[in-house]
Amino acid sequence: MAEISGKMGDIDFTNAETYVKNWTLSLVGDALETTYFDVATSGRTFIAGLKGWSGSFECNYSSGNTVVPGGTGTIICRSSTGTGGVFTGSIIVTGMDVATPVDGIVTQGYTFQGTGAVALAT
Repeated sequence: MAEISGKMGDIDFTNAETYVKNWTLSLVGDALETTYFDVATSGRTFIAGLKGWSGSFECNYSSGNTVVPGGTGTIICRSSTGTGGVFTGSIIVTGMDVATPVDGIVTQGYTFQGTGAVALAT
């Protein structure tokens, strides 16, 4: 697989302006332990459980970014235009941070929790 540049990445989310600088998406799956008393096995055993996902994104501050914790909607995360993966799903916004450096641009950071399945298209 060839490497891709993130310079054309993007986030689409209701009430969030498109000044996104970076985003992160974490996909997880539970491993449920099924080990039982059996000295012959000599190792733990597991089965797959529930799946989940969450993430974050950072953007330049804008008064048009009216997303607040508790907000819900559908998010679309693009890793690149035309060549990368596109992740889509429903989320709940779980946090927002505003960073104001004396020598830089003001940014807003958001964290979110996916609800239901996340879809991946290429």
